Amino acid sequence: MKLFVKEKLFSMHNRYYIYNEDEELTYEIESKVISIGDKTTIYDKDHNVVAYIEQEIFHFTPHYNVYIEGEYKYQIKKKFQFFKNDYELSNMYKVDGSAFNLNFTIINNNGETVALVNRKLLSIGDKYQIEIIDEKDIYTILTIIVAITNDVDRSQANSSNSANSSN
Repeated sequence: MKLFVKEKLFSMHNRYYIYNEDEELTYEIESKVISIGDKTTIYDKDHNVVAYIEQEIFHFTPHYNVYIEGEYKYQIKKKFQFFKNDYELSNMYKVDGSAFNLNFTIINNNGETVALVNRKLLSIGDKYQIEIIDEKDIYTILTIIVAITNDVDRSQANSSNSANSSN
């Protein structure tokens, strides 16, 4: 199954959409604009909540708690490393590749590749493709991708703000 994520470059809301190969809306991702830490909800096409991701604050590196269908499932922790985004997942899944560039593979706890994420170049705003190999992992895969995307976006925004304030 292939899904496509389209983020608007400039938006008043932190909301983006996931479409299937037929360009039908499949999921909606919405983040709280004003909150302490990231709080992101994933809705299905009927606007039912399927997952929720909440950033824990007061840690040296970002920590995200993941709830799927109302139940706590696992935590994602960003590892402290210079010049690299690397994450530790408590559900034993792994992210391999460049999370910073949104070109990575998600590997389940059996060592099997369950998804490939690939950013499309030369698109307005962000657009990337998710190839899901095992659909039974769909919510886990989406929560991993959304948490990492939120973290990368926040890191880039902080870097941009730091660079602008020093000029």
